[in-house]
Amino acid sequence: MAYDVIWHEKVKADLGSLTKQDASRVLAKIKEHLLPDPCAAGKPLKGVFKGLYRYRVGAYRIIFAVDHAEHRVIVLHVKHRKDAYRGRD
Repeated sequence: MAYDVIWHEKVKADLGSLTKQDASRVLAKIKEHLLPDPCAAGKPLKGVFKGLYRYRVGAYRIIFAVDHAEHRVIVLHVKHRKDAYRGRD
């Protein structure tokens, strides 16, 4: 069963900062790879990010959480890999 996607309010700004080509590539990867089976596609994070997952799309990272009970993927942010694990704005 495919998961539904929930977007954090700042993801729109994250995607807006990308080129149109990169943003559409990220959205396509979320639809094609994350929604069918997010835990298999994503890699679990450690330390202070424990409980979250990341998925790599080129130089960008999609940071997300999975709600298995509700079958939802909550996309928290999409950032360049050098900024992905820093504190939010």
